[in-house]
Amino acid sequence: MGFKRIVVKVGTNALMRGDRINKSIIRSLASELSEAGKNGAEVILVTSGAIGFGIEKMRRGFPPDMQTRQAMAAIGQNLLMSEYEKAFRKHNQVIAQVLLTPNVFTNQGALSNLGSTLEKLFEMKAIPIINENDVVAVEALSETKPFSDNDGFAALMAVNFKADLMILLTDVDGFFTENPKENHKAEKIRSLKQLLAGEMVHGRKSKYGLGGIKSKTLAVQKVVEKGVSAAVCKARKGAVKCVLEGNCSGSFFEAGK
Repeated sequence: MGFKRIVVKVGTNALMRGDRINKSIIRSLASELSEAGKNGAEVILVTSGAIGFGIEKMRRGFPPDMQTRQAMAAIGQNLLMSEYEKAFRKHNQVIAQVLLTPNVFTNQGALSNLGSTLEKLFEMKAIPIINENDVVAVEALSETKPFSDNDGFAALMAVNFKADLMILLTDVDGFFTENPKENHKAEKIRSLKQLLAGEMVHGRKSKYGLGGIKSKTLAVQKVVEKGVSAAVCKARKGAVKCVLEGNCSGSFFEAGK
């Protein structure tokens, strides 16, 4: 569909299988994003998953308190990037780690510096991998924030750095009028008007992810209103490639419509 700059976000729950990281998703992402880059697209990957790697490493459940979440994220962050490095290396694709805090987007100097760095990375054909710096910031770790689990970061990256498309990869294939895991007759939502009309059951947050449907709704609304198309689909092999080829199996919202 000719997208020049794309932001792809993968959530924690999409990366987990039980209490272990689903590394096949990382391998698929590496393959499809590398291919997109070779076809001329500038790619930004926003990833959750540091806590998931910490859970796997420490062999314990999802931490209920903020301090333990931060500690688990610190343990898991280098493991997360190590897995991405290994996966992208197979495609001769250079990646770069970028850890951010929310105040970057309200500080013009910091935002300008981030933009300059991203442009240089694109010039070098590198793919920046964005995550919140969870040790010093807790926006993405909070269940009470409107933007959680990096949905907000994906939207802010897309809007501030002139992306054409934002793809949110989750554990459900789009937005539905009801929870499709509980009602197989749930209807898929395909228009922003229908989405914002509240024709959707928000339901419970997933086992590991903190964002939930409300967070993704806000992210989609934010980018589409700013002229960025958005797709929400299930994280699986071929998901990104299908969206880029105009065959999104989930919910697709075209900017300006």
